[in-house]
Amino acid sequence: MIYPWQQSQWQQVTQLIESGRLPHALFLHGNQGLGKVAFAVSLANALLCQHPTEDKQACGSCQSCQLLAADTHPDLHYLRPLAAENSTSKKPALSIRIDNVRDLCDKLNQTSQYGGYRIAIIEQADQLTLAAANSLLKTLEEPGKEVLMILTSARLHRLPVTIRSRCQLLRFTVPEQSQALSWLKASEQGSDVGDEQIRQALSYASGSPLSALDNLQTVEQQQLLAEAMTAAISGKPSLEYAAKLAKFTKLQTLEGMLSWTSDLSRMIACGPDTEIINSQYRSKLQVLSKKVNQQRLFRFHDQLNFNIQHASIALNEQLLWENLLLSWDNL
Repeated sequence: MIYPWQQSQWQQVTQLIESGRLPHALFLHGNQGLGKVAFAVSLANALLCQHPTEDKQACGSCQSCQLLAADTHPDLHYLRPLAAENSTSKKPALSIRIDNVRDLCDKLNQTSQYGGYRIAIIEQADQLTLAAANSLLKTLEEPGKEVLMILTSARLHRLPVTIRSRCQLLRFTVPEQSQALSWLKASEQGSDVGDEQIRQALSYASGSPLSALDNLQTVEQQQLLAEAMTAAISGKPSLEYAAKLAKFTKLQTLEGMLSWTSDLSRMIACGPDTEIINSQYRSKLQVLSKKVNQQRLFRFHDQLNFNIQHASIALNEQLLWENLLLSWDNL
C-alpha cells in the first residue's frame, strides 16, 4: 500500500525503475508510523509482479501476486529483529544476528526461481548486531545481479556508516496535518471516534498517521470491550458486540478479555480492593464478581487461553466472539 503522504517517494522510485537506475540497496528512513515497511512491500510486489500496472504497482492477479499475497513467493525474503532463543525474559531484547544475515545472503545468492529480482526487506535495520552488520556489508559491496535489499529504520544514526554509505537513502517525513487528519477521518469512518480525539491522537503520535491510528483503535477497542464485558449489568446481551469486536486484532482482544477474567478471579479471592489490571472499571468488576460462578469463570479463563495459543489459526472471527460472549453471559 502506498499512503497519500508517500507519493513523492513512490515517484522517485518509479523514475529510478523506468530509467534503469534502481540501486541494489535502498534505505527507508523516517519516524515510526509513516508506513516504511508497507512502502517496501509495495515496491517488492511491484518488481516481482509479472504484469505491473502503468503506475508501476503490482497487478494483484498474476501468479507472482498470488504467491506474494499468500506470503510464499520464493524470491522475497524478510529479516526482522528476534529475541535470542535461550532468552527467559518476559520482554527480551530484540536483535538481528549474524546467523540470520548469513542465511539471508545465502538465499539472495541463489538463482531467482521466477527469473527476476531477488529481494530482501530488512525491518528495523538499526537492530543489526555489529557482527551481523559486517556480514551484511559483504553482500552490499558485491551484490548479485537483480538483487535488491530494502532496509528500514527510524534511527538512522544507530546504523554503521559503512552500511548507510552503500544504500541510497529515501527519507519519509511527517505529512501535513490536514492530509493526516483527512486520512485518519476516512480510516475511522463509521466509528464513534470524534474529530477532537483524532486530532489529539495525531498530536500524541508526533504527526505520524499510522501511530495515531493504532492509538485510536486501541482506545476504541478497550472501550468497546469494556461495554461488552459489562453489558450484563444493565441487562443487555453482550452478544450484540461480536461483529464490532471482529474488526480489531484478535490476539489483543483475547488478551483484553483474559485481563478481565484475571481481575474477577483476584477480586473473588482477595476482595474488592485488591490490585487489578482494569482499575478504571473497578466498580463494575465488583458488581460482576458477586454474580459470576467461580468454576465457570475458571473454565472461561481456560477457553481464552486455548484461543490465545491458537490465535494464528484462521477462524470465522465473528463466530468466535459470539461463542466467547455467550459463555461470558452465562458465567
